[in-house]
Amino acid sequence: MKRLVSIIILALAMISANAQPPRPHEGYNHGQRPEHVQRPEHGRPEHMHHDHHRPPRQQYIECATPEQMDAALNTLQGLSFDDKKLDIAKLCVVLGHFCVDDLARLAQVFSFDDNRLTFLIFAYDYCPDPQNYYALREAFSFTSNFDKLMDSVQGRR
Repeated sequence: MKRLVSIIILALAMISANAQPPRPHEGYNHGQRPEHVQRPEHGRPEHMHHDHHRPPRQQYIECATPEQMDAALNTLQGLSFDDKKLDIAKLCVVLGHFCVDDLARLAQVFSFDDNRLTFLIFAYDYCPDPQNYYALREAFSFTSNFDKLMDSVQGRR
């Protein structure tokens, strides 16, 4: 019962900290074109017509707060079994904006690489900085699991 209460408190804290619902990163939008991108009758989308002499604009990346990260870690570390940790970790990812560094820390609460792999594949769609997923190599005990992660997420871009 205590764990359930702490999970609900964590969810409410994450919801109140993030007034807007989480959204998958811009590079992978489930096959839907954002409303602001209109395709002309011929040629490329308008947002792709750009000056090649200018570097692309840097986007602001919104990540979870340290308080959210601590709350998520404390909740996950209080659980005994990886299957329960996986369920709660997925909930945390959906409710918060966890960057790659945060995801690496969250992945360390799992006892087995297979669970880390499952978690990180799921988290990819909600990660605000998926271009940094290569940095998750250290999250795994075996390089083959990192290779599986990269194979899985590469097809989504």
